[in-house]
Amino acid sequence: MKRGRNDSQDSSLNPQLARKGDEIERGHWGHFRKLVPHYESVWQQHVYPLRIPGQIWLRDGLDPEFESFAIMNYSTFVALCRARQKIFVKTERYKFIEELYGTLQRSCELGIKLIKKFDMLYESLTGRHSSISERELEKLIVRRLSEYRNLLHDEMISTPKDLQKRRLIPRIDKIAQYRNWTAVMYHMNPADFVVAADQLKSDFHSVCSHLEDVWKAIDKESKPIVDLVRYTERRGRGTTAGSVIAPVSVSGASLH
Repeated sequence: MKRGRNDSQDSSLNPQLARKGDEIERGHWGHFRKLVPHYESVWQQHVYPLRIPGQIWLRDGLDPEFESFAIMNYSTFVALCRARQKIFVKTERYKFIEELYGTLQRSCELGIKLIKKFDMLYESLTGRHSSISERELEKLIVRRLSEYRNLLHDEMISTPKDLQKRRLIPRIDKIAQYRNWTAVMYHMNPADFVVAADQLKSDFHSVCSHLEDVWKAIDKESKPIVDLVRYTERRGRGTTAGSVIAPVSVSGASLH
C-alpha cells in the first residue's frame, strides 16, 4: 500500500542539510558533502520528518525505533566530524596517534550499530532482515585501525620526525618491534615508518568511503519501506505540543 501525503513532512520538499541541519551538521557539511553524500539522503527520509515543523528539535512521543535510528545516524556523523577535526585541524602535531585512531574506530563502531538499528526498523516493517552487512566495517577495524587505536591501553610509543620535521609512526606490522624507545633511537629502520599525517588522512578517507557505502545502502534499502502506509504512520507519531525543557540536537543526542 502507498503512503498518504503529509505536506508538513513531504519528502518532495527536499530539505537541504546545509540549511536545515543543526549547528554541527551545517558547520561540517561543506567538508563532507562529497565524502558521504548519502548521509543527507538518509537524513531527509528518516530524520528530518521527525522534527517539530520549523525547528530542529525532535517531537515528543516518537516511535522508539525511528528515534533510536535517528540518534545513531546523527551520532555516527558527529563522530566522523570529530575525527576530521582532530586529524586535519586540531592535530596536536600528531603526538597522540592512538587518540586519533580512536576517533576513527569509534566512527566505524557507530556505523556498525547504525546498520543494526536500521535492520531492526526494516524488519519491524517488512518481517525480514535488510541485506546490509557490517562485514566491511569490521574488516576495516581489524585490518587498519585497531592496532594503532589499541595503543590507548599501552605505554606511549616513540614517534620520531624525518628531515622535513614530519612526525613518523611505525607501520602497522612493525608496532611491536618499536615498543621500546631505544629501539627507535638507536636501531630505527626508516623503511619501517610512515608519515603520521599521510597515514591518518588516508585512513580517514577510507573510513568515510566505508560509511558512505553504509548510508548509500540504507538509502537504497529504504526505497521500498518509505512507500508503506505503516512506515508513514509510525514516522508521523509524536506531538508538537508543549515546550522543549532541555533543547538538544536534531538526533536527540546532547552534543551542544
